[in-house]
Amino acid sequence: MSLLHHKKTITAAVLATGAMDTSSGLLLMGLPTLALALMGVSLPPAACLVFIRFIGAFVFGVGALYLFAALRFAGRGDRSALVWVLGLTAWMRSVIFVFTAAAILTDALAPSWWSVPATDGLLALGQFIFIWKLGSERGGGRDGLAA
Repeated sequence: MSLLHHKKTITAAVLATGAMDTSSGLLLMGLPTLALALMGVSLPPAACLVFIRFIGAFVFGVGALYLFAALRFAGRGDRSALVWVLGLTAWMRSVIFVFTAAAILTDALAPSWWSVPATDGLLALGQFIFIWKLGSERGGGRDGLAA
C-alpha cells in the first residue's frame, strides 16, 4: 500500500510536529524562563534571554512551515509542498542535531539540553526516510513524487 494512502496519518503527524514547534517557539519567545525550566535547563543570565527568544522565533518559524505543508497536503493534496517542507526542515534539524550534540559532548552546553538533539535527530531521520520511501515507490520524479 502506498504511503499516500495514509493521508490522514501523515497530515496528523505533520500537524503535530508543527504544533510542537510553534508552541515551543511561542513559549521560548514569550516566557523563556518557563520554557527552559520545563526542559530542565539552567537559566542563563537575564541579558542572555534575548538569544533564547531569538531561538524561539526560529523554532516558531520552522513549526509554521510544517503547518503550511500539512494544510496544503490535507486541503489540496499538494504532495510537492509536503516533500519540500519535510526535506528543508529535515536538513535544518540535521544541522541543529549535529551542533547541539557536539556542544553537549564538548561541554559547551549542559547535558540537560539533550532533548534538543534527540528530538531534532529523530525527526530529521524520520523525515528523510519518509521522503526516500515516497520517492522510491513513486519512481523518484523531480519532487520525489512522480505521477
